[in-house]
Amino acid sequence: MAEHKVLIMGVDENDPLDYERAEMADLDVEFVKANPQSEGEAIELVRDADALMMRSTPYQGEQVIRAAEKAQVLAVYSHGFNQIDTDVCNEMGIIITNGAGMCMEEVSNQAVTMILCLNRQLIQYNERTKAGNWGRGGGLPSIEPIDQQVLGLVGLGNIGRQVARKMFNGWRMKVIAYDPYCPPWIAQEYAVEQVFSLHELFERSDYVSVQIPLNKETHHMMRKEHFDCMKPTAYFVNVCRGGVVREVDLIEALREGKLRGAGLDVFEQEPVDPDNPLLKMDNVIVAPHSAGQSTRSAWLARQRASQQVAAVLRGNWPSAGQNPEVASSLKRRDRMQSLAPKLEASREVLPMAVLPEG
Repeated sequence: MAEHKVLIMGVDENDPLDYERAEMADLDVEFVKANPQSEGEAIELVRDADALMMRSTPYQGEQVIRAAEKAQVLAVYSHGFNQIDTDVCNEMGIIITNGAGMCMEEVSNQAVTMILCLNRQLIQYNERTKAGNWGRGGGLPSIEPIDQQVLGLVGLGNIGRQVARKMFNGWRMKVIAYDPYCPPWIAQEYAVEQVFSLHELFERSDYVSVQIPLNKETHHMMRKEHFDCMKPTAYFVNVCRGGVVREVDLIEALREGKLRGAGLDVFEQEPVDPDNPLLKMDNVIVAPHSAGQSTRSAWLARQRASQQVAAVLRGNWPSAGQNPEVASSLKRRDRMQSLAPKLEASREVLPMAVLPEG
């Protein structure tokens, strides 16, 4: 019998798990692949697992997590982990981790692409030209030189930093950012001016690009009061999670001309409702939550998630641990007491999620 059982949910039964096996080659691990067809089945599967790795499975709710009484770590292969009940994991003493960094280039490229398309009005000109409407202008707003404009970043984590690097070095934009948890030396390194009010960022920016996690603190973080602050010539770009924006407020702001347009890779409801007004607006460009996709991110997600699980099974705090507040629960779990002091020490340097004002 292996020392550790790693349960991987939502994986093809013929998957060889090459990356998972490679990252845990020094550990005595039994890998179990499962595609539960009900919550009850998922509950039975997780009971004796030391590690849970979640891919494409809908069974990630509270009752499933509570049944994982032996689990030390829960890893998702994606960047976002908003589908996981953090409070329950903290109570159970389960470390949440993810594939952090697996698609930072891809998602930042999506943000940059949307910014450039909005600036150059590329989608509108593409549609007009294909329809036989040759010519420039025709009711479209004037194109402002992007190197004379301000880019406002909500969040200066891994993805935000890459957007800053590309738009400052490549297109010479002035970059400002709102992220009260980002150390000033990081902002300085990326030539970013830090602002400490979300309202100030929206007021000053010609483009607002959002790249923050969705959690209880960031849900509907951007709403009417912020869109009311925008320049009528400004654009809004969201490549993280739809739930960080109060979508009805964004729709209203676009209808009322509070901003010029938007680029959206994500929506509050996904798949997006075909009747969503955002899909009918000529000044909004959209994508189906595809920002993170590439051949590289597909395998890197597996590698990163596996590295995090391996770290925990070795008794270490994972580099992408997302819930440092779990420390109090770990102290109560005898088999994890060796990890608790390491976790407490790491809390001083772990990056935290961007919080809303007030």
